[in-house]
This record gives sequence, C-alpha cells and structure tokens, in this order.
Amino acid sequence: MPQPVMRYLGLKSDLIQHLLKLGGKNRSYRHSKQTCVVTGTKLVKDLGRRFHFQQLLCSNADHPDLEGLQYDELHLAEPRVLKRLARVHDFDGLIATLPLPEKLSTWKDLQPRLVLCLEYVEDPHVLGTLLRTAIAFQWQAVYFLKYCADPWDGRCIRSSQGALLDLPYCKGDFQDLLKFCKQKRLMLVTPHHRGESLEDLADRRGVDQSVGFALLLREEYAAPFAPPKDAVKIQVPDPWENHPLEDGDAFDMRALDTVIQGGILMHQLGGMLKSSEATLDVK
Repeated sequence: MPQPVMRYLGLKSDLIQHLLKLGGKNRSYRHSKQTCVVTGTKLVKDLGRRFHFQQLLCSNADHPDLEGLQYDELHLAEPRVLKRLARVHDFDGLIATLPLPEKLSTWKDLQPRLVLCLEYVEDPHVLGTLLRTAIAFQWQAVYFLKYCADPWDGRCIRSSQGALLDLPYCKGDFQDLLKFCKQKRLMLVTPHHRGESLEDLADRRGVDQSVGFALLLREEYAAPFAPPKDAVKIQVPDPWENHPLEDGDAFDMRALDTVIQGGILMHQLGGMLKSSEATLDVK
C-alpha cells in the first residue's frame, strides 16, 4: 500500500486548491481533468469495493476506515480543510478522487425499458436524489437534456451516492431524445396535473406497442416553458389514496415537488412495465 504523505495539507496548498475546483461549481475544470471528488466515509468505502482511487484524504494516517481501500496517493489534512472540501458544516471523514466514466457515444447496443430524462434540474441535490431514486427503482439509463446541474458536482455525487457510476447515460437535445424514443420504442411521458391517469396510459401503451417508458422530469421552479407537446402528459397518482383525508382536503399533485413526483412515477411506471411483462409471460 502506498505510504502517506505525512505533511498536513493547508487550504492554500496546490492539491487542496485543485480539489476545491474539482468538487465545486467549476464544471469546465472538472471535465477538463476528467476527475471527480467523492466525499463521505460511507460512500468512499462503498465505492472502494469496486474502484481504485487516485487520491485519498483523511485527517489521520491510522484512520480505521482506510482498511481495504486501494489508492495511488494518501494525503493528510486537518478536519477544517476536509470540511471545506466536503462543503458541509461538520466533517472528519474520507475524501477521494475518481476518474469520470465515459458517457455513451451511442445507444446502439442498449435496449433500456426505463429511461429517466432530465431537463432544467438545476439544483445538484435534487438531481442527485433523482438519480439515487432511479437506481433504487431499477431504472436503466439517464438522458440529460439542457440546463441541468453537472451530475459530477461533489454535492450531486454525495446526494446520489454515486448512482451515475452504475447508470449508462448520455446527453442531447430534445429532438435527439425524440429520435431515441422512436428507435427504442419508448413512450415519452411527463407529469402534468391535467394529464392522463396511469390506467388510461396502460391502454394507450397497448395500442402504440411501446416497450417501455422515458420519463421527462423538470424542476418546477426552473423550467420556463410548458411541458413539450410531444410528451404524453400523465397525472401523478394520489399516494394517500387509501388513507382518509380530512373534510375539504383533496389531493393536488402540484403540491408535490419534482423529487416526490419523480419517485412516485418511477415506482408506478416500473411496476406497470413489470406487470405487463409478467402477463405476456403467462400468455
């Protein structure tokens, strides 16, 4: 195992300044270096089971959580420096760097049935939570449109728990997305309070012979336009449907933020797809 550099690094050291740029808002610098910063002991340990880190930082060379991790360089820094890198109020854990995975240049060899499409998701924490939810509900790929936060921002990586390291992804404009959906026979859907119910959507899917869904989500306060006309508008089902509400209360999906709407729809659409595949298997 490489020996640690025993000198503690200060905030003004070249490496710390480099890492501050990598983990912060400087998207162009991060992508020019093709490197991202991972913060948090649990996340670093989880990823360490599958990845070899370039640099690893902690406050103590005898840190017990270093065991089993593979890395090229180990550096020491005081907790106040680590806290600055992690961009949280209190931190004394592990920080590591990883090379960025390559985004897909082509989807030719992939046939995803559940694709999460994101546009105008500008908050890295919201973006990370949506990616983490996609992994949890076994969605198979991500399509990034314009005006999204950088998924390799340190805050997004922390919120997503490194989800994009396990999800194929690519970037394109809306016309590219429409072509992609046509090629892969995916129904492009987006939440809207005046949209179809999921029951009606199931009937429509049987008519157009689509094999899966591409769910387009936008952050409600960032998107300047109405949902695109080419997307099928669907309602978010009432998550409290079987729970009695107080008199006068009625469910309105507009009260739910993008993360909640997206989570409900990813769960419901994924379940709808599995149910239809199970029915076909029985037949």
